Order: sequence, then C-alpha cells, then structure tokens
Amino acid sequence: MSTVRSATHPSASRSNSRAEAPSDLRLAAIDVGSNSIHMVIAQIDASGGVSTLWRLKEMVGLGRISFPSKRLTSNAMDRAIVTLRRFQQVAQQRQCEKIIAVATSAVREAENGGDFIERVRNELGLRVRVVNGREEARLIYLGVKHAMDLHGGPHLLLDIGGGSVEFIVANETKPLYLESCKLGSARMTARFIKSDPVEAKDLKNLLNHYQNELEPVCTAIAALHPTKAVGTSGTLENLAAMSALLGKDRDHEEGQVIERENLALLLSKLLESRAKDRAHMPGLDDKRQDQIIAGAVLVNELFRRLDLKKIQVCKAALREGILVDYLARHLPEMQVRREVADPRRRSILDLGRRSDWHQSHSEQVARLATQLFDALKSVHGLGRRERELIEYGALLHDIGWHISPDGHHKHSMYLIEHGSLKGFEPEEISIIAQIARYHRKTKPKLGHGPFAALSARGQKTVRVGAAILRIADSLDRTHCSAVSNIKLRVGRRRVQLYVTARGDVEMEIWAARRKMDLFTDVFGRTISFEQAKR
Repeated sequence: MSTVRSATHPSASRSNSRAEAPSDLRLAAIDVGSNSIHMVIAQIDASGGVSTLWRLKEMVGLGRISFPSKRLTSNAMDRAIVTLRRFQQVAQQRQCEKIIAVATSAVREAENGGDFIERVRNELGLRVRVVNGREEARLIYLGVKHAMDLHGGPHLLLDIGGGSVEFIVANETKPLYLESCKLGSARMTARFIKSDPVEAKDLKNLLNHYQNELEPVCTAIAALHPTKAVGTSGTLENLAAMSALLGKDRDHEEGQVIERENLALLLSKLLESRAKDRAHMPGLDDKRQDQIIAGAVLVNELFRRLDLKKIQVCKAALREGILVDYLARHLPEMQVRREVADPRRRSILDLGRRSDWHQSHSEQVARLATQLFDALKSVHGLGRRERELIEYGALLHDIGWHISPDGHHKHSMYLIEHGSLKGFEPEEISIIAQIARYHRKTKPKLGHGPFAALSARGQKTVRVGAAILRIADSLDRTHCSAVSNIKLRVGRRRVQLYVTARGDVEMEIWAARRKMDLFTDVFGRTISFEQAKR
C-alpha cells in the first residue's frame, strides 16, 4: 500500500535529487479544474511510498464563463494551454518520467470540451483524461485516505470545486458513498449572485437551491453516521484561513480547521462586504473574491444540516489521488523497479509482462544465449552493447505467442517495434525486434526492408543474435529449463557444445540439431551437441 508523506519545500530539491535511488520513480499529476489548474510532483520509492516534492497552482478560471454558456471561451482555453505548457516544462525540468493529467467539471460539461482536449494533445503532446463526477469523488477519496488516518468510524469528505462539489463518506478501507453535485462555487456565483453586496433576493434564491439539492445528499450522509468531516479544495482552504483569524484562539490550528462558530462570523462579514472590501481580506485568493460567498453559504448549510462542529482541512485531494490510483494500477511495474535498477532492462521486462510472456522460458533462453555469445566472442568480435541487445531479443522472442502461435516471431517483432521501449535508440529497437523475428523460419536477408535499413554493424548483430537465439531456444524446447550449463570448444571448422543438464535432454539436443543452418552460415563452422557426463 502506498503512503503519502508530508510535502518537501522546493529548497530541499537538490538534496532529494542526490538521494534518489535508481529504482525511484518521479511522477507529475495535473488536475485541470474549473477554477484552478494544480500540479503535484512526487517521488515514488520502490516500495510504493509517495513523497510530495513540489506543488504548483494557477487560477485560470477555465469554467468561469462556461457554466452559464456551456462553452469554454477561447481566452480561457488559451490561458489553460499556457499554464499547462509551463507545468509540463517544470515537470520535465524536475525529471518526471510521466505526467498524468485529469480534467473535471468545466471540461466534461462544455460543448467544446473535446476541442480543448484535442488542442492540449496537438499543441503539447499531453493526454488529458476527462473523469465523471463519481470517478472524481473516488480519486479525491484515494488522495485523502493516503494523507490522513481515516480510522475511528466513517468520515465525511467534502471537496468544493468551481463547477461541482464531491461528497464522500468513507472509512480506511473503502468509500461508502460517492456523489458529485453541480454546486461548485463558480457555477453558483454565475447563476445566483447578481449583486454586490449580495442582495436578500439573491441570497434567498441561492439558499432555496441549496435546500433542494442538498436534501437527498444530506439524508444519505446522515444515515451513515460520519464521525468527522474533512474538507479539500481552495475554497475550503481559504475559508479555513479567513475564519481562523476571526476566532477567539487564533493560534489553534490556524488555517487547518473550519470551526462552526467562526464560519458563522465570517459569513456575516462576507454578506455585508463588497468585492473591493474582500480584496483586502487576509486569507482570500484574489480570484476567489466573487465566488467565496457561494462557497461560504454552502459550508454553513452543511454545518447546520449535518450538525457538524468543525471541518478539518486536508491539502491532499484529486491530484494526490491520481498518483495513488496510478500506482495501484502499476504495481507489477513497481515490483520490477524495485528488483531491476537498469531502466532499459526494466522497460524490456515490462513489455514482456504486458505481453503475457512465458517468463521462465524467456529467461532461460536469454541465459543460454549470453553464454553462447560469450563463448563465441573470439569469432564474432561483437561487444557489450551488442550482447545486451541480443539478450533483450532473447527475452522477448516469444511475446507474439499470445497473439497467435502461427507466425508468432513476426508478431513478436511488431510488439517490440511498437512497445514503447524506453531508453533505446530507434536502430537498437529495430535490432532487438529483428533478432526476435529471425529466431525461426526465414533467415535474415537484404531482400527484407527492415533488415536492409540497418547499419552494417546492426545487420551483423541481428545475424549473430538470430543464429545464437535459434540454438538457445532449441535447448529449452520443453520449456522445463532442463539445461543448467553449456560449454563450448571452438575450433577453426567446428564447434562442440557440451550440455550439462538435470535429467534427460534428448529433445533439446534433437531440436538444436535441426536449427544449425544459420549458425553454420554466420560462424563458418559446424556445431555438434553432446550431453556432458555426470
């Protein structure tokens, strides 16, 4: 299970980078919200622990106009693109391996939300996933759960965004209730707050709307008897900071808790204020001056309807949930990271896993192939780089089997070429793919376009690799890893291969004798096989 640790101040980034373990993973999660775009950058250690390194926020107001019009304006989309480009650059500068981006209410409800998603992909190469309300609530739950202890009974989790409000009742193991309502502060302000200061009729209309919308939600929440309330989002953080300054004990959890009595005092002050007055209120973001009243009225209603005494504020929210969810879905990959330091090898093993490979057979064949490569080094003259590529071709030679046994060597080539292998040059990927492709059937020849496109060194590597791989694959014909060791005696015209095995290997030797032709062509020597005496 992953854990979220406390945020590290950016000034500590250099020391964190030096301490980074080879198996650690650095990720960025972006939350494209209706009011703000947030990004969190976190370090993931080999055990799945999450350490937050940097947090960034930009008040873009993507949904400020879209809620009444149901369209994102060109200016809002431009601002969002500029912010996303800056966040992307920061993530790359901070050496993040992956950026995971999610968009919520404003984008999912806009008629041109798809146009915005396409712009982001075309201009930035960044894929943004649009999530529905319940999925947004689930991700918020994951973020809060991994930042706070939710033992001691169900907790009410509340997130007030610009377009929607997520209500979650959950314990330490699972969410019991997930709901998303279109009650966000930007939406409610655009619909109901028409005056400054707020006139009685505007406030009445807003309260009537809250009454209708909150009745079924609060009934469902009350039935689950939550023992504590936790709030996330900028609106609640602002309300906590502002209300703490009005309380009797300003040093008590300042900015971390919204007390019922303090919020009531704050709400009275807000309802009497004008926008120009709110501009000077400490604790309030500049771009929330218009929206904070709708948010404060909503929180006050929840205090009253659910008989809450206080709401504890949690900084972890949707973006942290995005990270936790990603890790939960990539546990096998994290296991590989813990065991394998080399990122190129990790990428190879990950492709094998994704392709449902026969791991024990593949590793046995790769082990035998590298033994053959080392024993024949004086003949082929290839170096460490080529040895690595041949080993990787051996590890992946059979991954096409799950598509079809017939022609699986060609399927393996395709999967390797399109498997998003990380850390390799294009020709290296092509060499690995062609070694797998030529491990059976046709020999490498210049009439094949991909082979002809390789450099002379690359062609030699494929020919040597394919010749070796055919023998190594045959020596595990039964997929039982019966061969424990091989030794070669290399002469000018002949190679003698002695097999040490646990039990009988007649089938392996029979198969190897049928795959000698390419070996003889490449090395200019015949090869014979014999089981070593015990």
